[in-house]
Amino acid sequence: MKILICSEFYYPHIGGVEEHNFQLANFLQNKNHDVEIVTSFIKNRKTKNSQIKINQFKIKGNFIKGYSGETIKYQNFLLNKKFDLIFINAAQQWTCDLLLPIIQNIKAKKIIFPCGFSRINNILYIPYFYLFKKIINYFDAVICSSKDFRDYKFIKKFYKKKIYIIENGASINKPIYSQEYFKKKFNINKYDKIVCNISNIKYFKGQDRAISIIKAIKQKNIKLFLIGNNTSFFYFFFIRFLIFFFNKNDYNNNIILLTTTREEALTILQYSDVFLFTSRDEYDPLVIKEAMLASKKFISFDVGTIRKYSRLGFGFSSNNKKELIFCLKNFIINKKKHISSNKNIYRWKNILPKYLKIFKNL
Repeated sequence: MKILICSEFYYPHIGGVEEHNFQLANFLQNKNHDVEIVTSFIKNRKTKNSQIKINQFKIKGNFIKGYSGETIKYQNFLLNKKFDLIFINAAQQWTCDLLLPIIQNIKAKKIIFPCGFSRINNILYIPYFYLFKKIINYFDAVICSSKDFRDYKFIKKFYKKKIYIIENGASINKPIYSQEYFKKKFNINKYDKIVCNISNIKYFKGQDRAISIIKAIKQKNIKLFLIGNNTSFFYFFFIRFLIFFFNKNDYNNNIILLTTTREEALTILQYSDVFLFTSRDEYDPLVIKEAMLASKKFISFDVGTIRKYSRLGFGFSSNNKKELIFCLKNFIINKKKHISSNKNIYRWKNILPKYLKIFKNL
């Protein structure tokens, strides 16, 4: 098959959707399918797989915000380039939204993974979802992560075909350096407790909430690692401001802000005592699965599908901040690892064949 994967951002840009598409593209390529990517332009883009063609377009925006850049060029690409199948990961972004007006004229099979419809309750997006319900049946398949989430519930009302359920997966590399080196590099002593938070630095990922929770615990032997790329200039500056005053007035450099590689982030996760997740809005976050695969219990706000994994015993979720603080203290003191054979079902190697089965059936 000749397959196109549409992704607003792609490697080396880091994020859950990017990782999902990266894993899927390489899996399909290894199964002898011809895979191409459509994504936003990055100057001097680096690739990990030279066999996968990256089609870059200088486009920004979405249906509601408006677009700038090579919009007509992208739509002509979709209409004129011959693909057997087009997979769109995430609505509410330009690679999806520019396809919608021309969807009837695209001959390839079209599959969408809506990725949560994060703005479905935003009054400004009423026209967008009105359009979506009108054209949803032009998609040959829809894949969601859960029957309990808002994207599935919306689509179920209007979609006349089967909605497939495939949860997100994860993978985790071996540590890229030893625990001894890790402790030396970040000046960690044997009494320190390590709390890890991995998300791109932006308001909806809630790094300010993580700082607030650690501050409320009032223990000077806790080191919080905030790991993520700077994707929001003003919020990133605000977080640095909070960290400066926290470290200066209350503790001694106990909050560490890192913009680093995915490999180092997952290494630090594996050497942590607890994973703290503070997003304000989510779908089916890959990083929770990565914490599970690293046998680290998570403490999280109750967003997206996270409640399911807390019920399975992999961690604790709540929207009550006092409960999160109490539970985090308990996890740090007891330092219990939760190791379950169930976690292995979330490895990408067990998830990705489900996509290929759907693609072949179409």
